[in-house]
Amino acid sequence: MPVNRDFPARRQKAKDIRENTAQEAFNEFVTKPPETNGDQKRFKNGPIKMKDRTINLFGFGSFTKTLKHDDIGLVDPDSFQSLLDAIAQETQEGFEEVILGGGKRLLANPLNAYSFQLIGNDSHGSRMEPEPAFDSRNTAIDMVERYWMALCRDVRFDQYEQSSLIKEACEDLNNLGFKQEFGFKVTPQTIFRGPYEGCDVGPHVSQFLLKDFIFGNQPIHQTSLYPREGLDYITDLETWKSVNNGDIDPTGSDILDGRRYIITLRDAGQWVHVDFPHQSSLWATIILLGEMAAISSASPYARDPNAEGAITTSEAFGSLGGPDITVNSALAAVYGLKHAWFQKWCVHLRLRPEVYAQRLELFRLGILGKPFDSTFDKLFGDGAEVWKQTKVLHRILEHNTLQNLKFSRGDRKGTWLLPMGFPEGSPAHPAYPGGHSVFIAAGATIAKAFFEDRPIASPVVPTADGQGLTAYTGGETLSVHGELNKLIANITLFRDGAGMHYRTDGTTSGCPGTSKATGGNLLGETMAISMLRDIKPTYREEVGTFHFKGITGESKIIE
Repeated sequence: MPVNRDFPARRQKAKDIRENTAQEAFNEFVTKPPETNGDQKRFKNGPIKMKDRTINLFGFGSFTKTLKHDDIGLVDPDSFQSLLDAIAQETQEGFEEVILGGGKRLLANPLNAYSFQLIGNDSHGSRMEPEPAFDSRNTAIDMVERYWMALCRDVRFDQYEQSSLIKEACEDLNNLGFKQEFGFKVTPQTIFRGPYEGCDVGPHVSQFLLKDFIFGNQPIHQTSLYPREGLDYITDLETWKSVNNGDIDPTGSDILDGRRYIITLRDAGQWVHVDFPHQSSLWATIILLGEMAAISSASPYARDPNAEGAITTSEAFGSLGGPDITVNSALAAVYGLKHAWFQKWCVHLRLRPEVYAQRLELFRLGILGKPFDSTFDKLFGDGAEVWKQTKVLHRILEHNTLQNLKFSRGDRKGTWLLPMGFPEGSPAHPAYPGGHSVFIAAGATIAKAFFEDRPIASPVVPTADGQGLTAYTGGETLSVHGELNKLIANITLFRDGAGMHYRTDGTTSGCPGTSKATGGNLLGETMAISMLRDIKPTYREEVGTFHFKGITGESKIIE
């Protein structure tokens, strides 16, 4: 016989929980229109009159990949307007009317920007600082770092201290004022790392991207396919035009030479090239569970048996146990994409670094003017001085010359284009915020809430050839939350290393020494906290307070 329960009362309780969480999400929905950096408006009516033509700058500072472009690689005004119209219309039918270029590459799921979610805050009610403007010093210095990352792709992380190229990059970025813009001085130990606690401690790569583990009954060795050393893409203008107009889609044509643990930026870029959104944070939670890492005392199963509210006669499983922790971390990552997509498509439409570099190349070629003339100063604004001072443009010209000669590409005298880590270049969705930066911060925040911040068990580093792991013998202690912060920064900045993003697309500039909390990491963290708020009242256990430090060092409390 079934147990006689008060099912009407249960139905009412379930309704009350849903309504209460819905009310909290409703209360946190910000209805004030989000701020933008003004680039779209700035370039709306700004033609440049040249000797033989008038160049329309509509869309000059915005995302336009896959749309129709002219012969110099600037977007067709009608094509760009068709995208803006579709964004405003918010319908499937509207996006079917977007005027594409070659049609071999399609827009990446813009309708996800309008989807709803039933756990956590709605994406349209979240707000973030606008990205730095196209003509800012911040964007220019950010772009200089993209160039240096491209040049340093094949330097092993364990050789940064000895690398003359890394030393040159540090000197250039520091001379340009990197610390003023991003909050820390660049050294071989901090270059290409995140600004959060733990990011500059120990090995460059987080333990959660290195350690082998058991996934159910399957041993997982974290070796990955790695790309061919010295091979960059889209270093000539003809290929750039074909890729950005959507005439070709070389996705999947990477040349991969073997498997190894992550030892260079090139390896790291390939990891985040083909990963699933929930993969990195899921791996982290499985590793921590497998190592019996300390669970937060918010869980009554993890409290001292003598403590008030401790559970001593049963174990966690479907609630507050492994299945629960891992799936919520993964779910946070997927919901993080909804928040990223709203900001990308409906608010910011930021152009990718590969396109900013093409704008520089148009000046090098004399198409928009000459490098550093009055037109250059007008378009690049405060950033123009950065390009007059940096040492990286000469290096990039030399690098791309060698690439184009070696691989029989056009522009045999070189370009100022950004050497890309992937044949297809950046994805067909806007840059700000980075999708990876949002979903990894969301998933890792769930892990922070469920796991205590204790020392990492038996940390490792890759061998020099990347074919094995050895014990980490550095003097610094690696902690769970520090390595989760490092994981957030790794997954975010590894995309930058492949040429996909600016630093401000992902990591926050809101750390000490800077003023604005930009980037998708904060957006993802905030979304995950709203999820924890909604999940907490669904447990039958007496769950305590989740308490941990956010990425900027502030205490986060979910009561």
